[in-house]
Amino acid sequence: MIELMMGLVLTLLVSAVTYQLLANNQRVSRGQTAHVSLQDNVRAGALIVTNELREVGYDDISAAATLKMAYVPINVNRTDLVTIGAGGVSYFTMRGLAFTCSVVNGAPSKVIVKQSTYSVLRTPVATDSLFLYVENDSQTAGDDAWVHLGITGAPANQNCPDGTPGWAFTVGFPFGLTAAGVMPNVVLGGPVRLAEVMRLEYYANGGKSWLGMKSVSANTQLEPVIGPLADSTAGQRGLTFRYLDKANAVTAVKNDVRSIEVTLKGVTDERVRGSAAARGAVDTLSLVTTVALRNALRP
Repeated sequence: MIELMMGLVLTLLVSAVTYQLLANNQRVSRGQTAHVSLQDNVRAGALIVTNELREVGYDDISAAATLKMAYVPINVNRTDLVTIGAGGVSYFTMRGLAFTCSVVNGAPSKVIVKQSTYSVLRTPVATDSLFLYVENDSQTAGDDAWVHLGITGAPANQNCPDGTPGWAFTVGFPFGLTAAGVMPNVVLGGPVRLAEVMRLEYYANGGKSWLGMKSVSANTQLEPVIGPLADSTAGQRGLTFRYLDKANAVTAVKNDVRSIEVTLKGVTDERVRGSAAARGAVDTLSLVTTVALRNALRP
């Protein structure tokens, strides 16, 4: 009986030690998995944001050059940024590229591009935008500009003047622009950027915080892209945008923005326990990245 009891005690001791080892290994494994997921989450978020914002730019034109250019009023907003804020940014982003073969200066006005040069992520619709490259003097770059036009209908088949297949975009002229002011200054063979307005934004859903994205042009709902992120409170922000001018100073003026600093603070899905005695806590990881805007080196 004594030997049996000693055997049972030893078995219980070995079982307890084995269970403790297995439990610790499981905690360590879950903690490592949570950390790897957290790192992947934050890195993926940084890549998505920088890839989205890399094509955002502006077209700075001096006051002297502007006076010579009837097609670009002095009050035109020339930046691709639409709205800026600490928790979100709306911007024009390129969804296609083509090259002009003809323009129609009339009612309606049209921009015709060669189908052989036409490359898009999706077919443009009436809520999208068209950035048309124009210039007053082909001998200088000081008056070059991307003029923002509205697309008023889906592209239609229309041949170029040389008989090659083309796509015709019917366009509208915002900001006080006119067809007579813009179309005569288009250099045929120049680029056309097809774009839509997108938005990146911090938002809370389902008790967690996320980096969301939506198409403003298509009026879609925010969809979670990366998360969970830290809750944006006074003590911490899961997503923060800072807008810097050419002197690397923070600015709230859209036309002065030359780079955007993005801070992402991710969190683990659950508490991470470092030892059997510790209750554990939600772990965090912060990453700061800066993306320079297109044409950022221009004055």
